[in-house]
Amino acid sequence: MIRKIIEILKNNKKFLITAHMNLEGDALGAQLAMYCLLKHLKKQAYICDNDPVPRAYSFLPHVKKIRTEVPDIQFDAALVLDCSDSFRTGMIKNHLSRARYIVNIDHHISNTFFGDVNWVDPYSSSACEIVYRLCKKMGIMDRQIALCLYTGIFTDTGNFTYANTTKRVHKIASELIEYNISPHKIDEHLHSFCDMKDLDLIGSIVKSLKVNSNGKIVWAVIQHWPEKEYDLTEIIFSIMRLLHDVEVFVLFKKVSAHRVRVNLRSRSRVDVNRVAKFFGGGGHKRASGATVDGTLPVVEKQVISFIRRFTNGRGRKS
Repeated sequence: MIRKIIEILKNNKKFLITAHMNLEGDALGAQLAMYCLLKHLKKQAYICDNDPVPRAYSFLPHVKKIRTEVPDIQFDAALVLDCSDSFRTGMIKNHLSRARYIVNIDHHISNTFFGDVNWVDPYSSSACEIVYRLCKKMGIMDRQIALCLYTGIFTDTGNFTYANTTKRVHKIASELIEYNISPHKIDEHLHSFCDMKDLDLIGSIVKSLKVNSNGKIVWAVIQHWPEKEYDLTEIIFSIMRLLHDVEVFVLFKKVSAHRVRVNLRSRSRVDVNRVAKFFGGGGHKRASGATVDGTLPVVEKQVISFIRRFTNGRGRKS
């Protein structure tokens, strides 16, 4: 598969690069590393995404090249990164047919293999780890690529704390650091962006946490999720993870009167990708999500009831 992708990269000129909606570190790192790789090959590359770049990632190279409008040209190939389904690209999906090839590079176990060429490796920690292997195979690496790849791996492994942090991941990170990047500065960019209003919101969410009777499921129901240039989701999950013996963590965010965004995280026992897929979403065994039709109380009841199948408990508020 990697040979086929290298052939496409070398033998074509115009490329569209995209990723999933609601951009985060792995999607951005993989896209920008691919953009740098194509520039080394003297190709024309355009990064187009459904959503703007969160402010926390403004330190990444070429981030200002990312646009939300797709240029009116024909592409030789569309490179879709870190995206389990073409629908997850949002409005960019409408333009993928303008490319002769759709190349799907991803690590989600829920991937639908929507590309003409599919490199899907659920055993990789991140899309950036897969792009790293591509760069290594092609003998192309520099500081900008290393910075993008390290950032993506760093974020998708939960700062090297999730179960997808393998011996291989640490070896890759060690090699990328050799390109004169500073992990402590990356951490500062990604984790020093809250203001006092954010802390008030986080505090109110923590105070409202619910837990089931056996203490294995903890969740929060959020009526008003703020629209910001940065996302507080992982900060809230990091606080929830401090709870002893909890297996599954859930955030219910009201999107509209009859639509709810459900974010799921787990430790070791429960495969939350199975939960997300049941409700029309997907992701990883330990981190997944879905957008579910229904009112907030109804969706909360449905999802928690389904998760109880894996944890054998009944709900109550803490």
